[in-house]
Amino acid sequence: AQTPVEFGLALRWLHVPTWILVLSLVGFVRDYLQAGRPWLGWIVCGLRTVSLALDFVCAPNINYRQITELQHVRLLGESVSIAEGAANPWMLVGQLSLVLLVVFVADATFAAWHRGNRRRAVVVGGSVLLFTIAGTAQAVLFLWKIFPAPLAPSLFFIGCVAAMGYELSGDVLRAAQLSSELRASQERMSLAATAADLGLWEWDILQDEIWATEVGRGRSGLGGSERMDFNRFLEAIHPEDRDA
Repeated sequence: AQTPVEFGLALRWLHVPTWILVLSLVGFVRDYLQAGRPWLGWIVCGLRTVSLALDFVCAPNINYRQITELQHVRLLGESVSIAEGAANPWMLVGQLSLVLLVVFVADATFAAWHRGNRRRAVVVGGSVLLFTIAGTAQAVLFLWKIFPAPLAPSLFFIGCVAAMGYELSGDVLRAAQLSSELRASQERMSLAATAADLGLWEWDILQDEIWATEVGRGRSGLGGSERMDFNRFLEAIHPEDRDA
């Protein structure tokens, strides 16, 4: 930003991806860790939504009542702007939502840890907790003029994304390994059933679909790809045995 107006506009629109990020973190932590108090999560989402609405009501944004000038500092080889002006007390609503987000994630992390999901608790819950605290602290120090550092939430929240991506990638690899093991187990079962001349079948009542081994299908008079439901299965049974 080269002018106070540009800075105020950029900071206003920054709250839109921040709102998406906070809601997404609440949903992800709740779904992935299967923990966290729902009412607390709703409060976090509600406060962040109120904060976003106030951001577009206040001028120039929810963080400043007035931006008087900009200072430029160097960060990673680039010139970055720091605003000077009067802080807007309404930004406490947004900061409260971040504090409660930390409480929500901490509660979910401890619950997952005590339940035995310690890997997920440490990798996902711990990283989200760490980087959310760091990002919130940096924003508070910047916006309340405690420490003159550029506002850089992405540098902290990219750590959350990296941790979640690492854990989800591990889940995909473990799922692929389990799928391979399951397929091998099914092949061994089918081989054993064929060697023993057994016809095995299983009925999915909700879908009304019956799975059977090749021997079972052969005895039912079905081809390898023909769908078998319960009525089709009954047709292969002697009429006197169908009631039983």
